[in-house]
Amino acid sequence: MGTFHLDTTLSSLTSLKLVATDLDGTLLRSDKTISAQTGMVLRRLQATDVALVLISARPPRTLRQIARTYEIGGLALCCNGAILYDLDQDRSLGELALSPQQVQDLVSCLSTALPDLSFAAESGLSVTCEEAFYPFCAHDTAPFPRIVDSATILQAPQIKIMTHHASLTTEELYKAVLPLLDTREYSVTYSGAPFLEIARADVHKGEALATLCAQLEIPAHAVVAFGDMPNDLPLLQWAGLGVAVANAHPLVLQAADAITLSNDEDGVAHLLTSLLSHHYPLHIL
Repeated sequence: MGTFHLDTTLSSLTSLKLVATDLDGTLLRSDKTISAQTGMVLRRLQATDVALVLISARPPRTLRQIARTYEIGGLALCCNGAILYDLDQDRSLGELALSPQQVQDLVSCLSTALPDLSFAAESGLSVTCEEAFYPFCAHDTAPFPRIVDSATILQAPQIKIMTHHASLTTEELYKAVLPLLDTREYSVTYSGAPFLEIARADVHKGEALATLCAQLEIPAHAVVAFGDMPNDLPLLQWAGLGVAVANAHPLVLQAADAITLSNDEDGVAHLLTSLLSHHYPLHIL
């Protein structure tokens, strides 16, 4: 771990073939926009043969809005890696969903052990939620979210289940939930939102990126990844160079290979400019 220095940072990369970045709190500023400087660097990156992969807890419908606004194409890993999405073709290329039985077991277990929980479910196409959960997803793309009872959530496969507790913080809830669930069936993560996200055990950003890179024949040592929250830890740990923005969670700052400037200071663009100047000196002067 340490602040960004080009010489030591480059020692982690034998080449640069792929850049993977989280969105909220990392590439996006606090106002959920991308600066003109970052936009320019991303366009320069996409003019090279380096692949750019957006990897986020966001579902496709909100991630693709950002991609369209800032003219970002290629592939994206949505819902913490549960959905591989083609931004150019605007379609899903594959997904990993919880079965209805897994959803039922999960909700039953947590509701029994922890009163005052509310739930929401992401199907990949839409989000449904209990009324108590609505304030935490009211910003979603219209016509979603739909308010339903818990029985409706239990009836179909779901990409992820989200849960909020009325009095526990997200970190407190994480510590309470983790011992209750079989980690062979479920993965539990959280980011900047006030709720936990629970998916299949094989769903996390590191595994998703590793699978995609294997298909693209890109080794980990040719990948740089950026993140800010605990759900980004598997991503940063897998990549040849894992970079935290300065505003990242303490666990992420501790685990990262390098630390760049904060998201509001264009930290991703700052480091990418240096990396691309080294690997592609004719593209960035």
